[in-house]
Amino acid sequence: MAPLTLCYTAFSPFCRKVRMAMEYKDLAFELAPGDHVKEVAAFNPRAEVPVLIDGATVVCNSPDILAYLDRKFPARPLYPTDGRAFADVREWERLSDTHLDAAFAVIGNWKFADLPPMPRGLHDAARHDTNRVYDQLQGRLATQEFICGDISAADFAFYPQVASGVALDLPLDRNRHADVLAWLKRMRARPEGQSDLAAARDWWANRERQTVDTERVNWGTFRLEWLLANGQADWFADQVRQDKVLWSVGPNNNAGRNPHAPSWFWS
Repeated sequence: MAPLTLCYTAFSPFCRKVRMAMEYKDLAFELAPGDHVKEVAAFNPRAEVPVLIDGATVVCNSPDILAYLDRKFPARPLYPTDGRAFADVREWERLSDTHLDAAFAVIGNWKFADLPPMPRGLHDAARHDTNRVYDQLQGRLATQEFICGDISAADFAFYPQVASGVALDLPLDRNRHADVLAWLKRMRARPEGQSDLAAARDWWANRERQTVDTERVNWGTFRLEWLLANGQADWFADQVRQDKVLWSVGPNNNAGRNPHAPSWFWS
């Protein structure tokens, strides 16, 4: 059987989430480069990673990939079968994928992209919002080893995000978030955490060799919403006027620049 292929970059927390989950499930898979839209080895209409290729089946969007893997490879599940427990895992996974990622990714864009100085007050807003999520995690992890009891998709979603906090100057408070810090250390000590840490460190250590677009940024749905909600509509409009934005939908959809886009896409 041909192995699974994951279009992946260690720059993306969603790619890291999927890779860790696949390693947890002990699946054989190959990695395909996914830093730049032109590298993605299978077509995604939003020109985003991760993308999972399983023969003729292509799955986009990290929660959909994890759900697909659970159905095809049910051993070591990422989601519980009980409806209420499943909803709990998805609620926490979504909290990471939307609220925490929005603030982290926006601030993180200044770590790699060619952007003007960060608007005043934006980092303080990120610190406020991430601390609220950290507080929620602290309440949950004060009484259990993993976010939803057993290790699940929620843990693999949160780990790459929380692990990036120090680099973004959005760290955990050692006293206020002691149980989250203990969880982070447990996750890092796991085999999936170790391989993720190595991949992320290698990506940043070889930053100059990476092909990620530094001239234009795809802000993404929730990330853009967070930026605008924090008063940066005029700043973002200037970025649009300067053609500094990548788009996942609309007439300037950057998927159209993907050589793997099917012929019908622009017809």
